[in-house]
Order: sequence, then structure tokens, then C-alpha cells
Amino acid sequence: MMLQAVLLASMATVALGTICCAPLQWEAFKDFTRVDASGGRRGLESYSYDAANERYALSGNYTDFVSSYKEIRDYRKGTGYRINPEAKTCETFAVSGRFPANCIPGGAVVVGPLYYGFGTDSLNGIAYQFNDTRGEFKNVMAVVSRRDCVPIVSATTILRPGNNYLETMGYNNISPGIRDITVFDPPSYCKKSATNGVNSMFNEILRV
Repeated sequence: MMLQAVLLASMATVALGTICCAPLQWEAFKDFTRVDASGGRRGLESYSYDAANERYALSGNYTDFVSSYKEIRDYRKGTGYRINPEAKTCETFAVSGRFPANCIPGGAVVVGPLYYGFGTDSLNGIAYQFNDTRGEFKNVMAVVSRRDCVPIVSATTILRPGNNYLETMGYNNISPGIRDITVFDPPSYCKKSATNGVNSMFNEILRV
């Protein structure tokens, strides 16, 4: 499905000190695997990325924990929502720090150009390795499309005392823009049930 990615007309604004940034608005499915000392988890999330307004939304089905889950983070408003659509429960929480723009930092090392596919049916990419110092120290290997810096795959390693952490992520069915802007609107019951918290383990599990 990687080859179904739509290479966006470059809207990316390259932030200060970066090599390139992904387009300002796009959507995709993210297939992730996370492994640490407690075991491993896999999942598939729909992901809406809106750097123009500094917010993102994700949703998925995580049968090990809850049957459905959605999360919205709005960095301009400083508010986030963890939502269980089936149980109609919602937890609000404060969002702080800078919006995690999908960029390759200026200090990244070019690992090399590459492509996915066969023959003329291929997607050209370029691989970078860099350290991400936002929050915990992370070492990241990321592959983005050569033309528009759209993410394709990534592997992130966090070295923790006694509990190392590895996350791999693949993006597919990428499309430009936001198809339904209401994806960033919390449901009406969020205000009514803000104290009814969704499983708090998602603080750790559902990180982007």
C-alpha cells in the first residue's frame, strides 16, 4: 500500500534548522509496532496531521485495551481529548510544549537514497538518522519521500534504564489535505463526561 501514497504538491514550510518538513496538512494510516520490556503491541491508526493549525487527531481499534479509541491534541488551545466512542467516555488533559512538526532536523545524517517498488512503479525516498531531544532522548531512523518529505517508515529507539523501547511505524494511503475538518472536534459528551477518564495507559501506548 506504500505505493498508493499520494505525493503532495509541496506545501511544506521548512522550519528553521531543518532539512525538510512534511506538507502542512495530510492524512494517512499508521501501522505501528512498539516493543519494550513488558512485551510488544501492534496497531493501525488513522491519522490526521494539521501543522497549519498545530493539531492532530488519531483513532484506532486496540482490542488488548479498549475496543475503540480516539485522541485529539490541539497545541494552540493547549487542550487534548482521549475518547472512547463506544463507551461515550472522554478525558480532557492539558497539552503543552511545541507542536511536534513532522520535520527532518538540520543535524540529521543522510543514510542514503532508496526506492520502494519495482521498475517504473516505484516511490523514491531518502533515509536519515538523527537524535530527537524533544521529551525523552530518542534515536530515529526515518525514510521520507524524496520530493515532498512525506513520511514512509521510521524506527525509534529510546534507551531507558532497564527498559529499552523500540517503535517502528509505516505510513500508507497518504492523502493531501483534511477530508473532514470536524475530525478535530471533540464529541458533545466530552464536556459532560470530562472526568470519566479513558484507560490511562494510553498516555504511554499512544504516542506519536
